[in-house]
Amino acid sequence: MQNTPEHKQYWEMVTSLEQEQHFFLERWSLRMAQAGYLEHTTAKRLDCLQALNDFLAPMRQHWDTGMMPPDFSWLIQHNDQWGHPQIASARRHRMRGVTADMYLGCFKTFIHSLIDVIERMDGSYEDKVLARRHIKLYGDALEVLFVQDWTTTLPDVTARKLDEANRLLTLEKCRYENILNATSDLIFVVENNGMVMNVNEAVKAVIAEEHVQGMTIWTVLAMEGQSMKDVLKYYPLGIFHEISPFDNDIIYRMQINSIGSVSMASNEYMIMLTNITAHAIQRETLERVVSERTEALRREKEHLEEMNITLRNVLQSIDKEREQILNEISSKVNNLVLPALDRIVHEEDSGIRKGYITVAKDQLRRLAPGSDASDPGLLKLTHMETRVCQFIQAGHPSKDIATSLNISVETVQTHRKNIRRKLNLHGKGVSLYAHLKTLGLSS
Repeated sequence: MQNTPEHKQYWEMVTSLEQEQHFFLERWSLRMAQAGYLEHTTAKRLDCLQALNDFLAPMRQHWDTGMMPPDFSWLIQHNDQWGHPQIASARRHRMRGVTADMYLGCFKTFIHSLIDVIERMDGSYEDKVLARRHIKLYGDALEVLFVQDWTTTLPDVTARKLDEANRLLTLEKCRYENILNATSDLIFVVENNGMVMNVNEAVKAVIAEEHVQGMTIWTVLAMEGQSMKDVLKYYPLGIFHEISPFDNDIIYRMQINSIGSVSMASNEYMIMLTNITAHAIQRETLERVVSERTEALRREKEHLEEMNITLRNVLQSIDKEREQILNEISSKVNNLVLPALDRIVHEEDSGIRKGYITVAKDQLRRLAPGSDASDPGLLKLTHMETRVCQFIQAGHPSKDIATSLNISVETVQTHRKNIRRKLNLHGKGVSLYAHLKTLGLSS
């Protein structure tokens, strides 16, 4: 038969089975349970998906070669050995002790689970009928091939192979039991209702076995919750949790895994506890060191912030002081130096000019810290007061000064008083003559 457009419609539905793996496994588990086979199977999820792939592979090959659908008589003749993977799988199950009726019954549930998936798909009723018919065509042909192969194999050969398979399974079972008992991790196998069914030797070393099996896991490990649903809410699958369930200081890292994620026949859980006390202590030590260093850094930061505030205050004070100094310098230049220079320009008397020059120099020196300078009060004196200062500095008495300047003695005394006031000389203990001797005036 050649492929036709109407074949393509339902063929796309058949090939879509590969995208429905989750629902397929769900339906097959249900069908197996309904038939009473699920509790006896050792099939893993990967085995089930491989069975799906092996079932669809010859269909894809026949479609690609234009044989869609093939004739039933052609299929049961096993042309091109198209059913070899499924027959090989049946032989492996036979070597494990699976009977013919059980294997065929399981295969029936496999076919019905595929039909369940077809029924849920979108598509027309006619396409679903053709897809179901196509699945049953290959399924019925494989049943014939299974029976033929099962009845033609010599019984003595089968018995020998079965004994060998049982021996290998026993060795494999012992090997995995030894692996589980060799580990220092505590391993609990728990049923779906939370009852502990089995433990390894590491658990027995911590808790008496008779006190564990038959108890609920939340009681044994002092876990939160009163059912597996509650336990899994507090301790999700595959996530590490730290617990300290026993009356000691030992800390364990716990992980719960579903055995059903590996084997479709199991609804049990494996709970593994690893002793991480040393790591936990080291972690606490490191956390304490980090906390102490963080606190030290925080205090250092606060100290630096305080220093920054102090430094800012100092800088602000320096800025104010600098501004004050600049203002003082500006004031002295404007009020003392520049007026002295103006008087020098307009003063005809060389002696007075010299005194003004001395005052100007002294005031410029005063701008430099630590320098002594002449009294700037000299710039406040009038021309006549300055002439009187020259005579006093030269040691002349008031009478001689009056005669030389052609003024009265009383006028000289008045000039003396004004000079002392302008030079801030108060009290009789302060000598005007001695003060003027320190200044740069000369006659």
